Amino acid sequence: MDSYNDGVSMRKGSGEKKFYTLLSLPAVAVLVFLFAIPLVLILSKAFWPSADSFIQILKSRYTYTLLFFSFKQSLISAALSIIIALPFSYYYATYSFKGRKFVLALSALSFTIPSILVVLAFVIFYGNNGVLNSIIKSVFSLDSSPVRILYTFGAIILAHVYLNLPVAFNLITNGWTKLARTEEIASYTLKKGNAATFFSITLVKLRSVIINAFVIIFLFCFSSFAIVMVLGGSPEYSTLEAEIYRRAHISLDYASASALAIFSFAVTSILLLITSRSKRKEKIDRRENILKKASKKKTKAAIALLTALMLLFILPPLLSILYRSFFTRTGSFSLSEWEKVFSMSNFLSCIISSLMIATITATLSVLLSETIAFCQIKRKSRALSILSSLPLATGSVMLGLGFNFLASRLNSQNTVVNYILVILTHLVITIPFATRTLVPGVREIPEEIARASYTLRKGYFETFRLTEHRMISSYRRKAFIFAFALSLGEVNATLTLAGGRITTLPVMIYRLIGAYNYQGASVLGSILLLLALFAFLLGEYYNTRGKNELSRSKRP
Repeated sequence: MDSYNDGVSMRKGSGEKKFYTLLSLPAVAVLVFLFAIPLVLILSKAFWPSADSFIQILKSRYTYTLLFFSFKQSLISAALSIIIALPFSYYYATYSFKGRKFVLALSALSFTIPSILVVLAFVIFYGNNGVLNSIIKSVFSLDSSPVRILYTFGAIILAHVYLNLPVAFNLITNGWTKLARTEEIASYTLKKGNAATFFSITLVKLRSVIINAFVIIFLFCFSSFAIVMVLGGSPEYSTLEAEIYRRAHISLDYASASALAIFSFAVTSILLLITSRSKRKEKIDRRENILKKASKKKTKAAIALLTALMLLFILPPLLSILYRSFFTRTGSFSLSEWEKVFSMSNFLSCIISSLMIATITATLSVLLSETIAFCQIKRKSRALSILSSLPLATGSVMLGLGFNFLASRLNSQNTVVNYILVILTHLVITIPFATRTLVPGVREIPEEIARASYTLRKGYFETFRLTEHRMISSYRRKAFIFAFALSLGEVNATLTLAGGRITTLPVMIYRLIGAYNYQGASVLGSILLLLALFAFLLGEYYNTRGKNELSRSKRP
């Protein structure tokens, strides 16, 4: 009888894997197709009619200067984001206290802040005539030259840490909260100290979470564009991505830009393969832990200090956007820029375009990413994990460049075609993030649930639709909000691809920053920030309502 059940189980297992492979095929085909199009077109530009451009890129000393700077700033930014996040994550994953949920929600909200808003916030807050320098002058009564923060290497690192610290904090805190504490408790019983326990046990168990966070942040910083272009302020501080944009859209040297894009893609793909191989295949006991109540004065003081530091780091630059939208550089209250923005002929169409592109992109991204996530976990497929992460290694400027070549080949001035191309580009950019958001949810589904469903003679599709699909609804909402925010704030690919034919809010903000109209940019930035905030709050509302309905359904 046991051997019979084992045989049935084996057939179920193989049939289940086949089902999820077939389920994910459309998504994989779309991802490969959308990824292959720009790659093939860029390859054709780089190697046809000759490979001279690519050979020159390989021989050029400047190429390796760009590579070294891209690697250096990404490594420092990712390492600092992780190191700074660890003490915050320790207290927020271990203790329960007032304000904990608010700070976690604020850090999750930071996921939705577009990079162009970080650029604008930094220019307004940290600029030579910015809010911070004004405060320093008024408090200390200084007439000396301002504190120079922007247009330096430090400004790039600070902006990247600002953008990615909440990402590291959120990912590490979520992973830490779900780690079983049995080994740590045993260590304390053996009178091992906090530091010894952390380095010998906890840090080892957190390794996969930290590596995952580090890789995401590193690749994001490596392909950084708007932050480097605006806050670097000098060719000395230029990444491969920024140089690709300059060559393609300023020098109009498409062959050289394509060759550099291929070189950049090759480097990031190698890094992605190395990091994927370095991940240990370890089974860690995960469970929801009951958080300890912060009762000791030392613990309360540490939590209060860390919370204050987090709020002081995140909030002032964002609030400065709202402030600057109502006040001129001299500090005079003015609504003139609000009136100008609302009287712009393309203002309403700009908002509609941004929301439409973001909504369609997020919807398609979640639909495709869900099937990829299920196949990846059910089949334990590392190849699928690498495939879904490849667009991270590509960079939005390179993708935009490839789709720009496609647009020129289509030779169409049709607005619908241009919108479709922008949405497809955004889709390739958002799928890796949506997939990574959904994978932990799929991983948490107990295997026994599917087995029980099969025992009740439910088919694979029925089990997926009625059970597994519903169990990750909260993760789907998070993935949707994340993809929506990424698409809403995307400037790199849209700017590269649209060529002025499609104007979104981030593109308008980028242009106003370039024209030094910071008050007008702040007005649009405030609107973009409010849209991102609304999307986040809507997601939180439905998540809370879903959790309440689930808890009510469990009551007898």
